[in-house]
Amino acid sequence: MLQTVIFDFDLTLVDSVYAITRGLNKMAGHFGLPAVTENDTRRVMSLESRDFWMKLWGRYDEAWSAFFVAEVAGDEPNFLEVAPGVEELLGRLKKQGLSLGLATNRDNAWAALAGIGLARFFDTAVGSGDVAHGKPSPDMIFMAMDQMQSDPAQTLYVGDAVFDMLAASRAGVRAVGLLEGGTPHEELLAAGAWRILHGLQDLEEVMAAF
Repeated sequence: MLQTVIFDFDLTLVDSVYAITRGLNKMAGHFGLPAVTENDTRRVMSLESRDFWMKLWGRYDEAWSAFFVAEVAGDEPNFLEVAPGVEELLGRLKKQGLSLGLATNRDNAWAALAGIGLARFFDTAVGSGDVAHGKPSPDMIFMAMDQMQSDPAQTLYVGDAVFDMLAASRAGVRAVGLLEGGTPHEELLAAGAWRILHGLQDLEEVMAAF
């Protein structure tokens, strides 16, 4: 019986490609780095922050993170687009008595939720800054389940990327992959997806078959 649903953040709860690309190019202009495209952003956005920078620009500088926090992060929520129907979906899931968690490779998970006005629906939120290893390690899913006292056999994880499916599989929970994030069906399936959906609008149908 399903008791817990844990979500990814980017390209699951929100469309963040434009917002992240905008912030990256603000940083690129400040530090004299090459500009990035939305395709570049999609290619790296499931990575942890240090790997994110390395993949984009071939190196990592602590000053970039400091600039992001000071000059980009506060403004980013203004450019994030919450996926259609997400607030209503989360409200229905809470009314059903389900525990809801977030597991994201963003450093500060609660801040991400607060920025889009969804923190009130969640029982816990775990980011890469809270664990030794981000996804595809299962660490953050294990931490979220521990905090909610959830049984892996009664937990569902919802995400859009290969790293999400791998982390869920390694944590022993069923994973739902969302095609709206841009990852091909066959890659999600190969990474361990239990079900694959076009978007969150179909999630409750799958939950009924859990």
